[in-house]
Amino acid sequence: MKRVLLSLLLFTSISTFLFAENVRKVTSVHYYEGDPKREMTFYNSDGEEVAKEFYNIDGRVMGVKGDIPEGDIFEYYENGNIKSNARYNSNLLYNETEYYESGVKKSSIKNEWSGIKLQKTVNVMYYPDGNKQQEIEMDGDGSGISKLYYDTGELFETAELKDVCRDGKVTRYYKSGKKQLSGFMKDDMLNGLAEEYDIKGKLIRKVEYIDDKIR
Repeated sequence: MKRVLLSLLLFTSISTFLFAENVRKVTSVHYYEGDPKREMTFYNSDGEEVAKEFYNIDGRVMGVKGDIPEGDIFEYYENGNIKSNARYNSNLLYNETEYYESGVKKSSIKNEWSGIKLQKTVNVMYYPDGNKQQEIEMDGDGSGISKLYYDTGELFETAELKDVCRDGKVTRYYKSGKKQLSGFMKDDMLNGLAEEYDIKGKLIRKVEYIDDKIR
């Protein structure tokens, strides 16, 4: 009987140790000046609320109240599967991996900081089957390059980024790698003069777009 009791106590201690971790979860979504904002609440390994993080729907942090635990912070789906694993230091997010409920990687993000100023972000998103969907590399102001991929893995689009939106030159490709379109975007939509090419890469027409529609 003592041996059974000792085993149960040991199992309980191990379980408590394994699940004593820092966690976070989205506790509110609200609108401010017409834009959706999220509120993330953080809990320490004792289950006590220790911090709140406020950020834009696109992921940019607006501010932090309290002290986010340093190291790995987990978020879970209701079924118990890991939703995300993030690493913080001094209230700053350094890297994060998100997962679909199936366990397949959904996205990964890496941030580089100079003090409290964000210098660079690399964000990669994946289709549910694991293939790369989009890759973004940008500076702290949201300027950089976006790459979109077909669900079969081939490059579909490269576009300039401004304020986290596709804004500037854009080039689209067929799965073969031949150029499909060359033009400009504003606020994630085609705008302005664009050149379109056939599947062999030959220029077939020039058209003008306004908000993703041919004028």
